[in-house]
Amino acid sequence: MASDAPCGGVLIVDDDPDIRDSLREVLEDEGYEVATVANGREALDHLKASNPRPCVILLDLMMPVMDGWQFRKEQKQDPEIAGIPLVVITATGNRPVLIDAAELVMKPLDLERLLQAVERYCP
Repeated sequence: MASDAPCGGVLIVDDDPDIRDSLREVLEDEGYEVATVANGREALDHLKASNPRPCVILLDLMMPVMDGWQFRKEQKQDPEIAGIPLVVITATGNRPVLIDAAELVMKPLDLERLLQAVERYCP
């Protein structure tokens, strides 16, 4: 994504409504515009319809309908949205993450670390 492109805030992709709501509240309190969706399919639909596009995506990996790995695969195949950085938020435990992401933040979330990650991609 070009650095001079307008930023559409943060997109949270997580199937847990409590996590989505909590993250949205924290980020909005910090002054960010926030959109939330429940899975990778909804995220792709949102990204194709949104303008401006988000400056960062907070992505859970373990979700129904379309998981984070499949979302990332499809995101990378679409030049319009491929460059949007991903911050993966996951509780995969010992399972290898193996995803091309800008950053990885483990659940339970360290909010300070998550906010620092968002600040790096959202001016």
